[in-house]
Amino acid sequence: MPEAALRDLATALEGAGAGTAPHATVPVLPALRTVVPGGGLRPGSAVGLDGPGAASLGLALVAGVSRHGGEDGAGGWCGVVGLPGFGVAAAAGMGAAPERLLLVDEPGDRWPDVVAALAEAVDLVLLCPPERPGAAAVRRLSALARKHGCVLTLTGAFARDWPGTRLRLRVEDPAWEGLAEGHGRLTGRRVQVVAEGRDAPGAGRRASLWLPAPDGTVRPVETARPPLELVPGSVAAGAPVHPRPAGAPPFVRAAVEEGIA
Repeated sequence: MPEAALRDLATALEGAGAGTAPHATVPVLPALRTVVPGGGLRPGSAVGLDGPGAASLGLALVAGVSRHGGEDGAGGWCGVVGLPGFGVAAAAGMGAAPERLLLVDEPGDRWPDVVAALAEAVDLVLLCPPERPGAAAVRRLSALARKHGCVLTLTGAFARDWPGTRLRLRVEDPAWEGLAEGHGRLTGRRVQVVAEGRDAPGAGRRASLWLPAPDGTVRPVETARPPLELVPGSVAAGAPVHPRPAGAPPFVRAAVEEGIA
């Protein structure tokens, strides 16, 4: 990356504020809080993304910080490094504020310097390392992340080569909706998101999510509830329960909150 570009990045970071918010966790979208231990990401930690759909999971993490981060919870800053195909529109659909995203598509061989500059000023850096990270770069960037409370989120071919990753989020069993037999349009994707690592001990955690839902948001997959059976008349204490009437039982519909809170 040319020196002029680094100077431009430093100028942009001046508007992002001096350091990250002193929160116990770095926030995520509500739909991810059940699968991420503690309901948020550990400040200063490294998080690895894996599996089909990992790119969308990166978008969701950026959206969560951009919407719910910051000192007052009204929105934080994120850096995205080495991802020229990062979907800003898709991230905005999940809740991200594009004006609080700093994108460095092609950092070149000076990518550690770019990440170091960002780590001092943003809540989360989504990084696709262009090469296997060296030990010196890992030590330097990990120390800066811990010092400033920035979450380093790794994706791409070399994400697993980053030592000290405490949490790995993996996408499994993707299933797209919307396509019929040879026609139709993709509308949404159901996935399993699995959390593993030292921050998710034991068998880990998992959640069924729309990533994304047909409206572009991230939300849990609703589980069908069994129908309620009608018992005609009153049942006295100790009396046998009447058998279910013939025919299909009625369903009870309950309002379910949707979208990103």
